[in-house]
Amino acid sequence: MTEYASAIGSVSNVDHLRIGQRRLYLGDNLEVMRGMEAGTVDLVYLDPPFNSNKNYKIVFRGPSVLRSEAHLPAFEDVWVWDDESEALYETTVQEHRGERVTETVSGLLKVIGRDRLMAYLVNMTPRLVEISRLLKPSGSVYLHCDPTASHYLKVIMDAVFGRENFRNEIVWAYRGGGVPRRDFARKHDVILRFSKSGEYLFNPQYTEYSEASKNLVESRGGVSIDARERDLDRGAHMPDWWTDINSLQTWSPERTGYPTQKPLRLLERIIQSSSNEGDLVLDPFCGCGTTMVAAERLRRSWVGIDVEPMALSVLRDRFRRGEMNDDFQVKGLLSTKPTDVAAWREFADVDPLRFERAVISQIPNCVPWRNLQDIGEGIDGVVSFAGALSGSYHAIVKVVGESTIDKSILAVSKRILDQRSEDGVVAGVLITTGYVDGEILREAEESGMVEIEDRVLPRLSVLSLDELFRRIEKNSALFPLE
Repeated sequence: MTEYASAIGSVSNVDHLRIGQRRLYLGDNLEVMRGMEAGTVDLVYLDPPFNSNKNYKIVFRGPSVLRSEAHLPAFEDVWVWDDESEALYETTVQEHRGERVTETVSGLLKVIGRDRLMAYLVNMTPRLVEISRLLKPSGSVYLHCDPTASHYLKVIMDAVFGRENFRNEIVWAYRGGGVPRRDFARKHDVILRFSKSGEYLFNPQYTEYSEASKNLVESRGGVSIDARERDLDRGAHMPDWWTDINSLQTWSPERTGYPTQKPLRLLERIIQSSSNEGDLVLDPFCGCGTTMVAAERLRRSWVGIDVEPMALSVLRDRFRRGEMNDDFQVKGLLSTKPTDVAAWREFADVDPLRFERAVISQIPNCVPWRNLQDIGEGIDGVVSFAGALSGSYHAIVKVVGESTIDKSILAVSKRILDQRSEDGVVAGVLITTGYVDGEILREAEESGMVEIEDRVLPRLSVLSLDELFRRIEKNSALFPLE
């Protein structure tokens, strides 16, 4: 095992278990779930890729003058049948030989063939099997999808959880977006709800009666036409079609920039319906962390899983903006302890792009930014000075995975500072995995100093990983204006 692989663990050892687990895993959710204890989860909500055959990007909140460039790849919802899909299919069939899962997946392969839809279903099947293993007998799972593959997923869930444990096909209808010329407008998602057994937890939810129903009940002295009493204050029992929660629009203050973000109210309804305070909620495709935010607000324990390090940045930002404790535990990422610097350097060699995003995710108050390599400009993150009184000031952050920084990289950063000075970009920091020699430091120092709010800071700084981690460990700001 490499030093990088062996060092991956928990970023924080503090994990305040105020209401139980509060944990984010960064990695393949299948491997993470296989390492979790069976029968420990009360509720699972998953919003996996829909097999839309699209690439998605995260658009981060940041300084408005730079916002049009603030995006990174989020995930690819593009599936192909390849050797990996074939191997996963064979493994699933072998591990569940003689079970309904094997018969179902084999049958679907005969009908669909080896195409991208089947690759998607083959990847979803073992994950659904693991979810079933993790659920308590009283637990439930809500799978969020759309008509692209919902009917096929329903068949697989029937095999995994049992047809007798199918509870609802919830239709979430919403407004907005474009209108096709040759089809009815597609304005709904499907949420498949299954229980682990017949002894499942369910807390009924209620919605307001229509005016016509209210008038009828009031005219009949509090009963409906079936002679049953109706509690108008409580409302009507929630049906399996939800039209009262719209999708997030581009102007919504709730938006994080994550492309498939769901409304907080939607997750709160699901969590309230199928869990109680203190129960454990799992989201294996947690993305921007809406499930985690809803669970925290409703005093549930939670576990989120995502493969992208930027999920950490987005989730921390949402917790801070919601005035919630963001000192949750993070598993699957290197710590910023000085003893792990060598492993971070190996990480840079193994996966340089993910390394850069992981470093940015660890810097306090740093908004991830698009890597503008296509036009010769590099900005990995932006830190805004919250302490500035006379205006908004920003500093760019660039992570360099190479062992040394040469003068050409310094020149690019200087050019960015010159070009963006009118946008309030006043300083820059280069972070490198290697040793920073004296010549490079002198070159950076020649960029001069900048004075803001009666404070002076270098216009361009060069930090080694060692120095960055020391600042993080001391909980000190990257810039003195913070």
